[in-house]
This record gives sequence, structure tokens and C-alpha cells, in this order.
Amino acid sequence: MVDPMFYLDPMTPSTLQFVIVDIETTGGPPNGANITEIAAILHDGTREIDRWVHLIYPEASIPMGITRLTGIDDNMVADSPPFSERAQDLLDFLGDAVFVAHNVGFDLRYLQAAFKANGLQYNPRRLCTVRMSRKWIEGPQRYSLGALCAFFGIDNEAHHRAWGDAAATAVLFSKLWSKHADEIQEEIGRGDGKSWWPPHLPPDALADLPATPGVYRFLDETGRIAYIGMSKNLSSRVRQHFNNASNPTRAQELRRKVHKITWEETGSELMALILEDVLIRRHHPPLNAAQKVVGKGWSVEHFTCRAGTARLSLVKGRKPTAVRHFRSKSEGEAWLREVVESFGLNPAWSGLPGMAWSGSWVDNAASRALHNARYATWRAALSDARAKQAESTSVHFPATPTGQMPEILMELGRFRAFRFTTKGGSDEWQYDAGSGRIDAALERYFLEDEVA
Repeated sequence: MVDPMFYLDPMTPSTLQFVIVDIETTGGPPNGANITEIAAILHDGTREIDRWVHLIYPEASIPMGITRLTGIDDNMVADSPPFSERAQDLLDFLGDAVFVAHNVGFDLRYLQAAFKANGLQYNPRRLCTVRMSRKWIEGPQRYSLGALCAFFGIDNEAHHRAWGDAAATAVLFSKLWSKHADEIQEEIGRGDGKSWWPPHLPPDALADLPATPGVYRFLDETGRIAYIGMSKNLSSRVRQHFNNASNPTRAQELRRKVHKITWEETGSELMALILEDVLIRRHHPPLNAAQKVVGKGWSVEHFTCRAGTARLSLVKGRKPTAVRHFRSKSEGEAWLREVVESFGLNPAWSGLPGMAWSGSWVDNAASRALHNARYATWRAALSDARAKQAESTSVHFPATPTGQMPEILMELGRFRAFRFTTKGGSDEWQYDAGSGRIDAALERYFLEDEVA
């Protein structure tokens, strides 16, 4: 019989955050190239906060036996990016949350191998729901995920798919947490999780950090801003700074300098990006070196080569004929990647010759015709998006949890000011010169036709 204490309601939420992960692979040992699907669910012990689910293109064909088990075949992943293109986004999502999986060693080894193959390190605190179930649940004859789902009546919508198994594991973890929260915190690997804590911050400094979009500031001992950042999940991102295994020197510097953390919710990731960009250029925080303007910037130019292929090129300097200008090379490359991924262009002909997934293209008349057609579609969509920008005088974004209404002012299609208003309020505009980064973000916003 199932212990009724597993169904206590309400359950006690955690001041920690957990990320419940399941992956599917082509089989074989962890090598950084055989993952086919990843599902990660951000959780507080009682409920799901956010999820990250993607198919991954492996570097080998998927065996028929794996396809029969998971339902994932070569055609399903053919248009998905490889792990290298998802790695940083996944690492940001995982943050400093406690890694939870059913047989945690399996999933974690594959992810660590994949991160390592892409020059990243990931060494989280971890929990295993198999181990915890064996320790605290009496009755099941077996402790596989399928057996435990049957024992508790957990509905797994897609057994042997990462998203289905991760969701089922999340339900199982909630049941464990409802009765064994204290024991679970003692089970967490790598000590009590406080080795990363900044020495000058009080113990409850991060207790109220929300898991919502916003901007945060790290203040030094004099109260000056040392660093400004943004995230779609403030709680996860701030914690990741101090437990950054991929850059321990950077994490140590932040731990040493931060004496206070302030933040504000923005209601959306786009508004967070705009506010972050404005604040960095206003305050010039010493630890935001990567986002300072360097040199004369970069430009994306377009042209047609002798073979009649539409081409894009990222070049140094601010060119008057450019499609778009950027402050840095990395900003330009990020913009190009989004264009290529969204419209299916050939990366090698679009200013990204080093992209690993450009190998599926061949240089022949059919490929050039396909690329040119998609390029024309993109240019038409881009022209339409810019027309919408030019026609707009202001844009309203989703409200913050406190009820503030973010709004930006547009002039001739470019960002000029922002404000946060309350219902019935009339807050003044805060004017700003704007930047290529903001313009590119707004262009994506209009390109995706998100404006009502």
C-alpha cells in the first residue's frame, strides 16, 4: 500500500532549485556526440517552474533498436542542431540548480562528456531518484521509472522519450520531497551547497530572488555597481555566477567583490535585455568588459557572388551599406546564427563558414537555388519587420509580477526610450541612444510578428 503521507498537501517548497533531467542517446559510451534528446525541468520540490526540451542531431545514425525503444529516428533529428549549438543555452538553463535524474550517473556522464567536448565544464550537486526511492519507498518489487510510475499511478505520456520520462521523474521527486525534504537536502552531493557562497553576503541574500525575467546588479563594498546582468530566470542565473565550474576564476572574483545584490523584474526576457543594455552603457560596470564598445564595431554586409549565390559576410567596421551594425563580433555572429537557423540558410554562405552543421549542404545549382529562395524569404520578412518597426511609436510588453507595465518608445523604427508605468500612472520616458544589440532584439520581435 502507498504511504498516504506521500500525498500531503500543500507540500513544502524549497529554497533550493532542482533541475530534473532525462536524455536519450544513440547508445554506446559517453563521447559528446551521441545524444538525441534532452529534457530538463526546473523545479522547486513542489512544482515545475520552467522546462528546456530539444531534439539533438547526433554525429552518427540512430540504430534501429534505439528507434524501436524511443521512437526517435534519423528523420526526426535531421533538422535539429547538434549539441554544440545548444550547449551554452542548456548550461545557462541548468545554472546552479541541483541535478536530479533517475539513475543520475547515466544522464550526468553523457551531459558532462558533451559539455567537455565543447570546451565547457559542468559539475553540479546531484540527487538520484533511484537511490532515494530504494531508501524511502517500501513495496515496489523493482525501482525502474516504469515500475515506480505503475506503483504510484503516475501517468508517463511518453515512456523512453526524454520529455515524458523527465516529467514523470518530476512527479516522483515531488512525492519524495513531500515527506523527506530534510533528508533530501542532506543527500545532496558536494557538501551542503554553501562552498560557493559570497563571504560578504548575508545568508538570506538570495532567498527572495524570483524565477522570473529581470535585471540584477552586483554592488561592491562602496555601493557602486560592479556588474549588471539579465536573465529569464533571475534566481538560477545569479546563483550560477557564484558556482561557475566552467570559469572558476571569474566566479571567485565575483564572490570576492559582491557585497549586495539588487534586482528588478521586467515581465519579459526582451525587456530585460533592453534594460540591461541601457544600464551597462550608463554605469560602465568594471566587470562587464565583454559588453563594452570596442573599436568601430562590426557590420553584416550582403552581396551576390559570381555563381549567383546570395551571400552574407561579417566584417570589421561600421559600413554604410550594411544590413545591420553590431558593437562586437560575437553579437554579429549570434545574430547571423539566428537568421540561419530560423530561415534554413546555408551557414557557409551566410557568414558562418565554421558552423559544424553546414556540411549537409553541397555547392551545386539545386543548393544555390534553395538557399537563394530562403534568402529572399528572409529579406522580405526583414523588410516587413522593419516597416512595422517604423510604423510603431510605442510597444507594450507583458506586465511584471508587481503590476508595472513596460513600454518602449520608437522613432523611425529605432528604440529611443523606455518606462515602467503603473495602472493609471504617467511615468516619464527615460531616453537612450540605443544600440545595435537592442535594434537586433527588436527586429527579431517584429520579425516573429509578436506585436499585437
